[in-house]
Amino acid sequence: MKLKMVGIWRRMFRRIGLLGVVAGMFTGGAMVLGTWALLLDVQGVALRTQRQVQTASDPASHPGVPIKRLSVGQHIDEFVSTFPPLSRNTADLSEVFKSAKRRNIPLPRGDYQLKNDINAALVVVTATFPMTAAYGPTKEFAADVLRALPHASMDELRMTRSAANLDALETSIRFSFVYRKS
Repeated sequence: MKLKMVGIWRRMFRRIGLLGVVAGMFTGGAMVLGTWALLLDVQGVALRTQRQVQTASDPASHPGVPIKRLSVGQHIDEFVSTFPPLSRNTADLSEVFKSAKRRNIPLPRGDYQLKNDINAALVVVTATFPMTAAYGPTKEFAADVLRALPHASMDELRMTRSAANLDALETSIRFSFVYRKS
């Protein structure tokens, strides 16, 4: 094998000379470099496209969108300020009763509990309502309350039926309303 390569080298050297061999080496090197440059260009286009997709979804890349640099305490204060004050509790409960009236659901009574942690910035008022109604109006009532009061959550919904042939369900529904301390 080694002798064969030496033979090819000698014949090539005799045919094209030293200058031809050097020119051939430079031509081969240029072809390798050209191919490598083409691959780098393709990779560069792919990276630029990927970067454009990332910056399009990044709000920092949009000059019209202001970015606030806040400390953790400021973030917490800003979050707490989005909740309504505790003084709005009566208006929210009146909205619950209006939703029940719209769905023809009698709410004869409610059990209310105030959870006020001294160290917490938020107050939670829990209201539990026992009622008797069909499934459809009960579901619509709960949806109305949650849609009208985004700071409310439904913690519990318990339904029982005393007999299989009855349409009405004995229901207990518990809502929690989150407020900021005034």
